[in-house]
Amino acid sequence: MSDSLFSGRRFRKFNVVDDHNREALAIEVDLSLPSARVVRVLECIVDWRGYPKKNQDG
Repeated sequence: MSDSLFSGRRFRKFNVVDDHNREALAIEVDLSLPSARVVRVLECIVDWRGYPKKNQDG
């Protein structure tokens, strides 16, 4: 997601939400979110919560 400040400067938001219980697992906001930072956030979530279990429906 992205948005802009009143001055016109843009900023980015990276939200990770558990769709099952609508829990926000991570919210990152900055002027730039390089891929290395996104990977680091996802790795922290895996360390904290583990990998998602395989969906049995599909």
